[in-house]
This record gives sequence, structure tokens and C-alpha cells, in this order.
Amino acid sequence: MLRPTRKLLRTSTTGWIGLGAMGRPMALNLFSKTYFAHQGSDAPPSLSQGGEKLKFLFCEQDDGRADSFVRDLRDRGGVELAERVERVGSGKEMVQAAAKVFTMLPSTPQVEAVYLDPVHGILAGLQEIPGNTPDLPLATAPQSNVSGKTSRAVDEQLSFTTTLSSGSPPNNPHTLLIDQTTLDPTVALAVSTRIHQETSHKALMVDAPVSGGTVGAEKGELTIMFGSPSAVATGLVVPLLQRMARVGGVVECGGSGTGVGVKVCNNLVLACNQIALAEGLSLGQSLGIDPSLLRSVIDTSSGSSWSSRVNPPISTLPNTPASRGYKGGFQTRLMLKDVGLALQAAHKHSLPTPLTWASKSVYEAVCEEGDEDWGAMDFSVVYEWIQKKQRDGVEKGWKD
Repeated sequence: MLRPTRKLLRTSTTGWIGLGAMGRPMALNLFSKTYFAHQGSDAPPSLSQGGEKLKFLFCEQDDGRADSFVRDLRDRGGVELAERVERVGSGKEMVQAAAKVFTMLPSTPQVEAVYLDPVHGILAGLQEIPGNTPDLPLATAPQSNVSGKTSRAVDEQLSFTTTLSSGSPPNNPHTLLIDQTTLDPTVALAVSTRIHQETSHKALMVDAPVSGGTVGAEKGELTIMFGSPSAVATGLVVPLLQRMARVGGVVECGGSGTGVGVKVCNNLVLACNQIALAEGLSLGQSLGIDPSLLRSVIDTSSGSSWSSRVNPPISTLPNTPASRGYKGGFQTRLMLKDVGLALQAAHKHSLPTPLTWASKSVYEAVCEEGDEDWGAMDFSVVYEWIQKKQRDGVEKGWKD
């Protein structure tokens, strides 16, 4: 059941939309760490006006999942943290009550719906926010452990010299939107551009997809690559992202859309690398070479990659998806989705990507032809698919 939202101090309220396999642990870390950081320091005036306290909102349609999320927050921070959490019914409702809103959604269509739906979307909510809505307090200290372009000095962050668009007036935002979905980079840029234009830059949107899987999300050790429209947005978002990331794991990639662009490019390479490793290990096995020995040689030679170091499909190696029957990790169907995003972006720029096309056909076959639900398993299960093809004697047919 939805509880009626109490009147909250908007600048001290953080919201989250999307409690899936990644979003749930990320939201747990963000909410609990923000709460503990607030408890462990003197609250700034913006968090104590009128006796208001730090608040958290979330949007989730499933009652059971919503109740479980609140229980987990209670386990982390006690009754007081749980009582600061409220559930809302839409992006529109959330952004009217929360100045900082995170989204972690399945893909492009869901992002467009949550942000741009004319009735229930975030933009619809922003358009009804009064003109006298308080601005967000800006960052007052430099953030450490940030890679990439985030070496800007604090005086630059506070100078209001934004890069939102040529000729746009410098101002303080009243809303910060952080989308952590992996989606079409051109759509990410289009959505953020529309948000900025239709709110006269009073709402700033950052794209901040993640890498590290469910394990990294649970541990708060993700790599987060973000694209920011301005130095002001960067100063606001970095402290929040650090609550979900490993040390040094927050990387500023450039302007709006570049964070998700980096993520899609990375996963293009990863998709091809995992197939290449599976083929190499399968050939080695056919030649009578011990898979663990071959993997160790690859790992210290020019064929080394994240796939060989962290995600080898060798069941005897501990702490790999293969050792757990390919349970957990990064699902094959999600890799297929990301490969599709890379191909869409490449097509829009007339870029030939022959290996990516080939990897797409392989992951499609893995999802469709697996003896089990290989689409739901870690994408390193492509090794099992290659082994199956060899047993079935279809190499010639596949090659042709």
C-alpha cells in the first residue's frame, strides 16, 4: 500500500526509481550511507530548516518487493532510518517531493517513459514545480577518489560557470537527476537535453551507468562512469555516487551522454573478449591442454583481459560464475541488450563493427539454444554453448 507522503523539505529528500537486481542494492547503499553520514556530522542549515529531517523516497509497483526493501533498510539503520523512507507512485510525484532523484531501469524505453511520460513522468512533475522552489546547496569541498576529468577546483564548481549550452544563464539547480541505466547513448543525450531546455536548466541530469555486477552493487564497490552537463552538476553528484562505488571508481567521462557512451563501448569490447576466451579455451581442450594452465598463460600474456582474469569459464576456479553453475554475474540476455545498444549507436554513426555483429549472433544463439535458461545465466556460459556445438558436430554448418 502507498502511504500518503508527508510534507518534506525537498532539498533534504533523495528518491530512487527501479529496485531490480542492480537498483535494489545500490539504493540500499545510497540511502543507508547517506543516513549514516548525516547522523555522523552536524547537519547543514538546509537539512534542519523547520525541524525537517533527511528523507528518502522510492517508487516500486510490487508490494512484496517494496516491503522487503524497507525491511532491509531497517536491518541496516534501525527503525529511525526505516521511518524516514516513504513510497510514491510515479516519477512525477517523486520529483515534486525530492530534489535528488536516481533511476536504474532496464533499458531505453523505460527511461523515456519514466522521464518523459506526459502524465506521470519526471518532466511533467518538474513543469509543475513552483518558481520559488529552493535551490540545492552546492558542494563546498573537493571530492577525492574520483578519476577522469573531475580535477576541477572547488572555486570552479562554485563559480556557476556551467557548460550547459552557449549563452545559457548561470544559475543554481533546484533538482539533480541521475540516470544509472545502460541505454542508447543518443537517447540519453536527447532526454537530458530536453530536461535542461524545458526547465531552463533548473533541473540538471547526469548519466551514470555502472560496472561491477550485482556483487559490486551489494558491496558498494561499483565503477561508475558519468557524463555531466556542468561543473555544478559534477560537484553535486560525485559525493552521492561515491556511496555506491569502490575507491577511485567514480569516473567523469565528459559532457552529457558520455557516461553511457563509455559504458556501451566497454561492453562492446567485453562481449567480444568473452567469446574469444571461450573459443581459445575450447580449442585448447581439443588439443589436450589443461584449461587452468592455458588460462594462467593467457592471463600473463598478450591475450589477457578482464574475462580471463575475473570471469574465466572454468568451474574449478573459485569465486567465478562457472564455479556456481553460471549463477549470478551478468546475464547473457543483458549482454545481448548491450551489444544491441552498441550496434544501434554504431549504425547512427555509419561505423562498421563486424566483430560486434558476430558477437550479437552468438549471444542470440546462446539465449535461444541453451539446454537450460542460459539467457538468465552469466554470459561466460557462452563457453558451454561452444562446447555443445562441438559435441553436436555443427562447426561446419555454423561457419557456413
